[in-house]
Amino acid sequence: MKPVPLPAIDPAACTGCGRCIAACPPKVLWLDTPDPRGFGPKHAVLHDAAGCTGCAVCERCCPFDAIGMRRSAG
Repeated sequence: MKPVPLPAIDPAACTGCGRCIAACPPKVLWLDTPDPRGFGPKHAVLHDAAGCTGCAVCERCCPFDAIGMRRSAG
């Protein structure tokens, strides 16, 4: 079985707009901040790689080209 491509999110390009979070069918993305208290700029992160289907909806809907789909080596 081939590994599913996963979203690779560039935190420098991600603005934290949340479009990918809203568009993700399996709901495996969320917004995170560098501060554990939730302060600071937000950016998208993949929090459930096992639940990701590799559909690439997040990549297609990102207006900032901050997401690329990558197959993990393994």
